Amino acid sequence: MPRPTDLAALLLAILLCLVPSRARANAYAVGEIPRMIPEREALKLHAAHIFVTDDLLHRAASPGARKQLARKAGLRAARVDQLCRYADFLRLQNIGPEWVMLLEAAGLRSIPDLARQSAPELTRKIEAINRARRIADPGPTEAQLVDWITQAAKLPPILSPS
Repeated sequence: MPRPTDLAALLLAILLCLVPSRARANAYAVGEIPRMIPEREALKLHAAHIFVTDDLLHRAASPGARKQLARKAGLRAARVDQLCRYADFLRLQNIGPEWVMLLEAAGLRSIPDLARQSAPELTRKIEAINRARRIADPGPTEAQLVDWITQAAKLPPILSPS
């Protein structure tokens, strides 16, 4: 039987999908992406009233808000920074959690970082990293990277740098 917090997170995620938002492309319930957010961390985020990835973006957009969330959730500040970066990348259309993790493994720390990339160079780098670390199966194609780079150039910033 599902726990009440799981049901609340699911209901919130469904409701958020019905509300238009220019920032959200792929809002995920924090408890439903275990490779990105382990269950233990998802429960801590739930206790801090963070139920979907968009909550991270909008409630922890500034460095001060991220530090406050880290204290409230009992997570390291660096981990909250990382989770916010993940949530920011999830604004891109046609991207999933494993691909976001792969972008970060390639050294990308923000949407503006992605917007400055060369697709052929990033493709080679991501392919090498993915071969070594097996983060995503399959990895993104060069055409997908071109699309994400193009989207990144058009997205308004949400996260303030640390």
